[in-house]
Amino acid sequence: MMRVFLDTNILLDIIEERQSFLLASANVFDLGVRKQIQLFASPLTFANCVYSARRNVGYPKALQGLKLLKQFVKATTMDDNQVSCALVDDVPDFEDRLQFESAIAAQCEVIVTRDKKRHFPQDRIPILSPEEFLRKFNLTNNKGK
Repeated sequence: MMRVFLDTNILLDIIEERQSFLLASANVFDLGVRKQIQLFASPLTFANCVYSARRNVGYPKALQGLKLLKQFVKATTMDDNQVSCALVDDVPDFEDRLQFESAIAAQCEVIVTRDKKRHFPQDRIPILSPEEFLRKFNLTNNKGK
């Protein structure tokens, strides 16, 4: 089963019900709910979600939403090894690099993000928007049918 790392913005789309982005992000998430893919996110993602969403939907709703999503998302490792790897390169966004290293440690095959800047390294695993991922996933799954 494909291992998919969700960046913070994907979970926030769902928790905050961001209308411009909700459909694609929820469709990716639904693949995990239906056990067609395995969903992963870092501990930093969980913390960032509560921190950000509490300003828009309030702390109780942010925490409740994250608890619901956590039922389907496995938390990755973020320890000294990931921090050390993230510090090796001079990167424009250290938080993105930590997320990337956490995804690599969890053996994820793709990172799904809406981060247009995409400060993730591009040479080790694909970095796709929710729409790009859904197109690729549907093409891959329909080949054998």
